[in-house]
Amino acid sequence: MSNSNNIGLMDKDTLLEIFDYLNERLKENQLHLEITIYGGSIMTLVYDNRPATKDIDCVFSEINTRLLANILGQVKFTFNLTDGWINEEIKEPLKSILKEDKETYKVYSNLKIIKPRAEQLLAMKILAARPEPAKDFIDAYILCKDLEITTKSELLNIFKDYVPLSLIGERQMNFIKYLGDDLGYDWE
Repeated sequence: MSNSNNIGLMDKDTLLEIFDYLNERLKENQLHLEITIYGGSIMTLVYDNRPATKDIDCVFSEINTRLLANILGQVKFTFNLTDGWINEEIKEPLKSILKEDKETYKVYSNLKIIKPRAEQLLAMKILAARPEPAKDFIDAYILCKDLEITTKSELLNIFKDYVPLSLIGERQMNFIKYLGDDLGYDWE
């Protein structure tokens, strides 16, 4: 990533290098780690719709936290990452999730990377419904295309599988309406 505007951003290749490096540090320390990734890191790795992400939204399995913090510090130094490159704030919105529907993304010798299925990720994007510069709208659009969602009822059925419908407020309603418009459907 030679472009100076991308300092602190991680593209797909960099993310995979980071996971390789993390696996080697875990192996050296005889640790096994399971990490569940969310958000922009999935969109960068799996859907190729983002050139890069600024952080890895994730949840770690139970592990020696002091040793893990040391290893993550090594990763930060080696890849010249900014503070906050690991973002565990995803734990807060996960409290609203009714169920997690996860699958394995990649398995290394000492590291297993898990991700939510596209349906869960879509529900989480709708729940967040953050304005730009957040990429929730673009991500939701791509996920709807990938899942071949053409009606508001299909979208709401997926949403209610993962998030209580009672959490749909004005922000989410507007998000869904604009999403339908951009997809070429009338979701009033």
